Amino acid sequence: MHAAARSLLSSKGRVFLLFLLFYKVLTNFLFVPALQLIWALTLRFAPIRYLNNKTASRIFASPAIIGCIVVLAVLAAFWSLYEVAAMLQLLTRVRHGEPLRVGAVFRNAFCSLVRVFLPQNLPLLLYGAALIPLTNFFLAANHLTQFAVPEYLWGLLKARAANRFLFALAVLCVLALLLDGLVVLPKFLLERKSFGCAFEESLRVLCSRAGQLFALALRWMLTAAVRTGLMLLCGALLFYCVILGVGFASTAALLALSRAALLIELPFLCLLMDCAMTAAQSTLTEALYEVTRQSDAAQPTISGELPTLPREQTVLAGMMACAALVTCGVAAVYLLFPQTQPLQSVLGLSDPVITYHRGYSSRAPENTMAAFEAALEDGSPRIELDVQMTADGVAVVTHDTSLRRCTGCNANIYDLPYAQVQQLDAGRWFHRQFAGAYIPTLEEVLALCKGKAELNIEIKPSTFTPTLEAETVRLIHAYDYGADCVVTSQSYETLCKVKELDPDITTGYILALGVGTYYDLPAADFFSVESTFITAGMVQQIHLRGKTISAWTINRQQDAEKLLQLGVDDLITDKPEIIAPLLARDKALDNRLLWLRDQIQELFAAPDAEETMEVEETIEDAIEDPEEVLDEA
Repeated sequence: MHAAARSLLSSKGRVFLLFLLFYKVLTNFLFVPALQLIWALTLRFAPIRYLNNKTASRIFASPAIIGCIVVLAVLAAFWSLYEVAAMLQLLTRVRHGEPLRVGAVFRNAFCSLVRVFLPQNLPLLLYGAALIPLTNFFLAANHLTQFAVPEYLWGLLKARAANRFLFALAVLCVLALLLDGLVVLPKFLLERKSFGCAFEESLRVLCSRAGQLFALALRWMLTAAVRTGLMLLCGALLFYCVILGVGFASTAALLALSRAALLIELPFLCLLMDCAMTAAQSTLTEALYEVTRQSDAAQPTISGELPTLPREQTVLAGMMACAALVTCGVAAVYLLFPQTQPLQSVLGLSDPVITYHRGYSSRAPENTMAAFEAALEDGSPRIELDVQMTADGVAVVTHDTSLRRCTGCNANIYDLPYAQVQQLDAGRWFHRQFAGAYIPTLEEVLALCKGKAELNIEIKPSTFTPTLEAETVRLIHAYDYGADCVVTSQSYETLCKVKELDPDITTGYILALGVGTYYDLPAADFFSVESTFITAGMVQQIHLRGKTISAWTINRQQDAEKLLQLGVDDLITDKPEIIAPLLARDKALDNRLLWLRDQIQELFAAPDAEETMEVEETIEDAIEDPEEVLDEA
């Protein structure tokens, strides 16, 4: 059977490749953006522009959002099934020697698949959803990595052996259903059977030959993935050698070209990988279907080889060359632009910053002058603080609205005048040596830190303090701190007010959870996200928009290492002493790599013209008067 499967791909390799590329391009540039548009419009209709820690609970109270999630899931499953259905139509036509008419293939695939919306066939949509990571692995990974699994769920899974066993059992069940679906789908599409009948027949085959079919499927997919990956790796090797060569001449060009490769070349290679995986999965489905139809195929063997024709190789080479040219063009644009901070963010060139959370809050009581002085003595580049307002309109630095935790006073900050607030002891709770520390005003902190450290000023708004934003901006202007501070808040309305008062102030939106179109919020110049919800996809999406991302609150070394690997720009911490060595280590590594680059460059560099002339003159002198040269030596 391996010869038959090979001939199916070999005979029409270019047709399959072009079809898959066309479908993947439609998926990435039309279908997925359409789903994102539907989601964004639904959130606005709800009306919620995005889901964060404050609005997430409203998802279950909004029929529009629940309905949208169902519709998006159904559309995604149908789109995934339709791709495989069209591939099966192509493979079947090739096997039977029928002409390949693209219009007829698409039409027949749609007519055979539309029956999935009949009530008895709806379970097949679950299989379509499970196919998405297999046929669009990198596309699915790009979106799924924007969501983080809460740590408590992983903790619950690791806590008991029974939980791990149930999880492993669930994974095996999913794999079994996927294997069963490899036979269900062609019976449903090609034989026009109902899902129930197709499932019963496939289950009977699976029970009798489960081990054999699973081994064949696994070997086929792994072989296809490895060989395709090696093919693409060899094709891209030359381009990345060019990147390395450019690095010997210019560090800036190296970084720009590398970043452009991540934006253009890597997604293109991932697209080709998805095409190869889809081709392998579809061919495997059709091949297993033929095996189950032939009773005399007792020991079928399947090859994972994906042969290509010269024309197909030409098409691949041409597309990779075009991708390389586009990559070089993007790198050139990066180098021609001025090195502004947004561009630095897009290129991933910004050095991570350590922000001292509420001052040096692990050595002194938070948000007190002692904490800020300790941070300055430690050389803090940036200090985070919280701003609220008293009853008489004084902007003060404190985190909690209630004064009970830090002062023992059972009252809210906005209910007391500052003269009374100043008398409260905000240090004894931390340690008796700080007894008498008071809640400072924002003006005092600005005066203390001016010219010594940047500030991250978090505004905590309240309906009782409507002038807090205006007073904060006034004080920033009074101390000329606009260029040396950022203003953050969990309230987007607060950020909009700040931008209205001063569009040049950098503003950051604080999130514990983010889903939706928040990346493009105009009043948010950067995002400050709770560390456990930060993912590689989130960092990438924020950086692509020329914005930065801060993580809070990082007090463990392993968390800091993970976030630095993800590319976070700012780490907010109570314990800067655990993060500073990591940044120093990374900086030392960068310096060593640059030193190695310089040594290699000097080794292979051509000698300078002046040195060459001196050598030539010495040789001429030695020829004319060797004794004089020896005497000089």
